[in-house]
Amino acid sequence: MSNDILLEVRNLRLHFKTKKGPVQAVDDVSFQLPAGRTLAVVGESGCGKTSLAKAILRLLPRNIQTYTGEVILDGVDIMKFSDEQFRREIRWGKMAMVPQAAMNSLNPVIRIEDQITEPLLLHNREMTKKKAVAQATEMFKIVGMPLDFLRRYPFELSGGMRQRATIAMSLVTNPKLVILDEPSSALDLLTQANLMNVLKKIKHDLGTTFILITHDIGTASELADEIAVMYAGELVEHCDANYFYTNAHHPYSRKLMASVPTLREDKDLQFIPGQPPSLVNPPEGCRFAERCEHRFAKCSEQPALVELEHGDRVQCWLYNEMGGAKHA
Repeated sequence: MSNDILLEVRNLRLHFKTKKGPVQAVDDVSFQLPAGRTLAVVGESGCGKTSLAKAILRLLPRNIQTYTGEVILDGVDIMKFSDEQFRREIRWGKMAMVPQAAMNSLNPVIRIEDQITEPLLLHNREMTKKKAVAQATEMFKIVGMPLDFLRRYPFELSGGMRQRATIAMSLVTNPKLVILDEPSSALDLLTQANLMNVLKKIKHDLGTTFILITHDIGTASELADEIAVMYAGELVEHCDANYFYTNAHHPYSRKLMASVPTLREDKDLQFIPGQPPSLVNPPEGCRFAERCEHRFAKCSEQPALVELEHGDRVQCWLYNEMGGAKHA
């Protein structure tokens, strides 16, 4: 794995205020992401994946109770930036996001060209409209869009085309990191496959670093170099994608893999019994314990995140008790 770390997240917490109590959407999450690689963050709906993305990019609602930790981009802790400095120097310029349901994020009464060039004109005072249009045109070529679609309105485009236009908008400022939140969830299978091919081409040609938020492990395998598994607001496993798909460690990760059908083998698909715990009042100790077939007495205590021999990290007492495992 490359030592050129683009993004490092340390002890990140994001809790929301509610009438029932604080929702611990992101709870003490830490990881590193080398430049040029793709990290897929997987897990069930409601486990904190999108909240993690918004915490990194500081796209926060008003009901914040706790927002602490470090988000280090290119060696600089951007959590120390003021909101105005973050907006001016980081958002869109160095980090961008393709939000969930991105097809609906385009303004229906503004031409695609004007929406794609807007970030360029806002973040570069020397940028002329002519140069911005030329850059948008080049980005349209990269995402495989017909150039005449630049002058169209969003309602004139199909779902897949609108998604590509949104990706072009996020890439037009040439950010170092792009967060993709469920980019293909609202598309049919053929359009999903075409979109993933576009993203792989962008990664290869531009060297863009991606964080892919998805509940679809099959989709993640198309693009991911690394897999991070979130459960109930915590990161419970982080390892190389090739190793994860054959040797997932955490019992939750193994259950996720067992629920995915494969073409090369006939296997009985499994499901995970029970429901994820409430993030308002999560249980003490391991948050997956109530649903885990390997549960034992130690699981009533909070397991530490440990590093295994391949550099993989897992938060589970099965590995805390192993010989040779070390604290991360």
